[in-house]
Formats: sequence, structure tokens, C-alpha cells
Amino acid sequence: MRYSMLALAGAFTLMAGMALADDPMSNTYGNTVTTKSAKTGATGTLMFNADGSYSAATTGPDGKPLAYQGKWTLKDGGATICLSPTLPNPPPASCSPLMKHAVGESWNVTNDQGETFAVSLSAGR
Repeated sequence: MRYSMLALAGAFTLMAGMALADDPMSNTYGNTVTTKSAKTGATGTLMFNADGSYSAATTGPDGKPLAYQGKWTLKDGGATICLSPTLPNPPPASCSPLMKHAVGESWNVTNDQGETFAVSLSAGR
């Protein structure tokens, strides 16, 4: 489903640290991660919060706008981020390698399901 692909794509952009002052994810809080699937062309946005939650928006399978919430967690000593959308009948958590990026950067990433996404981090929500 498109919302799971959106969640997967956004996951690859982040790294976390132990203290907020040293938190490499802090540049994503209050900013927007934008994604585009190389396979389907579906686009979406993710907004991450320091409390481990995120909100996302994309287009649903029916072509209508879809907004949802989720939780993000780190594993492998912070080398991997996993996203779990909170939806009825949610897809399994998706996990991806993490990379720190600054506001204004764009890059490509491939998730644990082999899907590739163009990703960017922009200022503001």
C-alpha cells in the first residue's frame, strides 16, 4: 500500500542519539521529509517528533488523500529505524538503514523491501 511505502521511505533519513542536545534527528523535528517512490511515483510527506511519533500524508489506493500517524523506533545501536503506522490492519513495521541529512538535502534510499525512493528534507511543516 502507498502509505507503507511512504513510511518506509521516510525512515531512511534519520539517525538518533542519546541526548536531545546530541540528537542527530533534531534537524527533522519541525521540518518535512518528502518522498517519491521510484516504482509507483507515489509521493508523500512525513513529519517526525522527538517523542517517537510521526504523522504522514500520501494518496491512498483509491486516489484520495490519506493522512495517518505512526511510531518510529531505533534498533541495531541506532543504525536502523523502524516505522509502524497506526492504521486499521496496519502493514508490518518497515525498517531501513539511517543516514543523517541536513535541511535542504535530497538523496535516494532503498528500504528493506527493495523499494527505492527519492527523499528530501525541507524546512518547516
